Amino acid sequence: MTDDIEEKAEMFAAFSHPIRRQMLEYIVEEEEATYTMLTAKFELKSGPLYHHLRRIKKFVYQREDKKYCLTDEGKKALALFKGEEEPKPHGIIEEEKPKVFSIGKFSLEPLITFFVKNPYHIFIEFFILVAVFGYLASAYGIIVLGNFVVNFEASLWLVYVIMIASWLFTAGLTEILARFVYKKKRNTIRIFGVSWLVFIPAFLFILVSWLIGLTSATTIIVPSFVLLILHGIFQIWSFLILTTAIGSLKELSKEKSVIISLIVIYVQVFVLIFVMLS
Repeated sequence: MTDDIEEKAEMFAAFSHPIRRQMLEYIVEEEEATYTMLTAKFELKSGPLYHHLRRIKKFVYQREDKKYCLTDEGKKALALFKGEEEPKPHGIIEEEKPKVFSIGKFSLEPLITFFVKNPYHIFIEFFILVAVFGYLASAYGIIVLGNFVVNFEASLWLVYVIMIASWLFTAGLTEILARFVYKKKRNTIRIFGVSWLVFIPAFLFILVSWLIGLTSATTIIVPSFVLLILHGIFQIWSFLILTTAIGSLKELSKEKSVIISLIVIYVQVFVLIFVMLS
């Protein structure tokens, strides 16, 4: 009983200033808030803003990307203060928390996190990949569509355009599904920043084929059944990258992340069939 009284006393002390209560309500509405968003919304300078944040530090936490979110205690306190029904018990909330896709101990989360925390790498590695990948694809008379490699002679510039279009299509469709189906608007730029990783297996395949052909002075012809197996591997990689990125950046459950990834891959397959039949 004493603990409950002390908890409520702490809550009302923290909420005694209307701005602090409004901050929590604003963060709930936006799902997350940056320092800049808070200063602009409440017209506060650094000193007063940090003072208010310190007073509600039990109810608000700052993620690694510097964005503020409500803790479970914050959600509960805000609901109690507003006279609403208390949130579900912690155990149920835990089940709804985002879960990054993993197979045993294997997870691509460290790879996604690396590029999220080091955005300049996105430009370096991506443009190297596009430059080398585009040239080799053009020289081999193939084209890259999503994470597929298709025999199709095209000019170098067309290969570049299709590669970039495939990247934007994959990232854009992922973002649209997360935003409009599950109402997750956060980290849009980061989704675009990591989705190009789906191209890596196809890039390595073309690069290795070119190097083998260069050293042996022969043209490498890959049997159709081998290509089929490789495309299966490419699809699995694409699925793992997208599912991990969606779970990490959009904070969706594993199940919802999987649904979005599968839809994106299915659409890629239908687009490929349409192109091949055209």
